[in-house]
Amino acid sequence: MWNTAKARQQKPFKSIRRNSMKRMMYIISKNWVWIPTIILTIMFITPILWSLSASFKSMVEIYSARTLWDFLPKNPSLRAYGEVLAWKDFPVVFFNSTFLAISSTLVAVAASILAGYAFARYAFRWRHVLLLAILIPRILPRVSLIIPLYELMVSLGLMDSRLWLTITYSATAIPLASWVLAGFFAAIPNDLDEAATIEGASLWQILWYILIPVSWPGIVTALIMCIRESWNEFPFVLAFTTSVSARTLPYQLFLLRESVGVQDWSVVNAFTILSILPMLMVFVILQRYIVKGVTLGAIK
Repeated sequence: MWNTAKARQQKPFKSIRRNSMKRMMYIISKNWVWIPTIILTIMFITPILWSLSASFKSMVEIYSARTLWDFLPKNPSLRAYGEVLAWKDFPVVFFNSTFLAISSTLVAVAASILAGYAFARYAFRWRHVLLLAILIPRILPRVSLIIPLYELMVSLGLMDSRLWLTITYSATAIPLASWVLAGFFAAIPNDLDEAATIEGASLWQILWYILIPVSWPGIVTALIMCIRESWNEFPFVLAFTTSVSARTLPYQLFLLRESVGVQDWSVVNAFTILSILPMLMVFVILQRYIVKGVTLGAIK
């Protein structure tokens, strides 16, 4: 009898444990997509948080860190940011990065709108082959393009020139932007074009007043992709520039080295945070257009 009474007392606890496990499995099955999302978010955000924390530390604190608890700065300081902003060439390289990103993006997006419209609306021969062929510059490593582009640059007398960097940045950004916009234009019904043509609208009027406003999310997506590539470009500026007058933020970050061999990681991380801050702000402001543009552009 005593064993029977004990079994009856344990049965409710087993039932509660079993119900708890079922409830947990139900929650996981309904929200399993958040598990890889959280893992990927932690993986991507951890280096940025580490860099941000290190930018407020002193050299001694960085080199003496041994445990995970040393992640946060004990005595936060803006010394590293002050040194970066006080460097006389920082405004020059920041202006170069901003100028090249904006100019090359405008050129690339303008050319990609025309190319994407042609691929989406005109059924000419070898259209799909040509659409694949324009991706070849994206497939080839950047290093393999440097030598022929360097010889062409020297022959044109454009060494250490923002104009040449704008041309090369735009040429490498156009293929991907054209693909994005071609898929987006293909998702727009042809009835809009036909109705506008019946009303007497020209090709440029159809493109400017009808298709571009409708395709705005896709255009913003292409714009963000182009400006991100231009802002982070390193191999071309490393090979095609010789003075600070044309250098950009990634190149200058590469040059941040101490002659004595002791790296001031506070200054390096402060420079890194100041370099990525503009792009983070752009992504935060326009991220809803990016998601919508990528989704709709992939329909066809």
